[in-house]
Amino acid sequence: MNIPDPKTFTDPDKLRKLMANAVRLGYVDLAFGCQLRIAELAGAAHSDAIDRAFFTNLVAAEEFRTADNGRATKLINVRARHKKFGAVRVLSDMMMAPEVSDGFAKLVEHERSDLTGEAIVLSHEDQFSVDVVNAARKKLIGHGVSLGEPA
Repeated sequence: MNIPDPKTFTDPDKLRKLMANAVRLGYVDLAFGCQLRIAELAGAAHSDAIDRAFFTNLVAAEEFRTADNGRATKLINVRARHKKFGAVRVLSDMMMAPEVSDGFAKLVEHERSDLTGEAIVLSHEDQFSVDVVNAARKKLIGHGVSLGEPA
């Protein structure tokens, strides 16, 4: 069977159709790949590196919630906070909260910890306070993520 590679797609609607078929046929990894590609396409629309990474993470979390809920789900509060305060502030607030960000467990499970909000903070640590960077590092280490992984 010839299984298409989600990375070759540029149309989110076609990716969603492929994802629906993958779920129906039990190809969990293919469905996850489709979700990530949709997120990557959304992030690519932003020129700023932190915004690009933030929106990739945000859309991935929305795609995970959509799959769990069975209906389109947008993280409206996060989007509104981003619009009002920007990615750096939203990510800073997320790192200082005791829980991990939406989608964190699923990203780590699929060995894509590089897309977590925590990894975004660490890869742009010059944009964040020392407390925020330390909180992000602590969350990653606390969940068994090796900080030596390539981000």
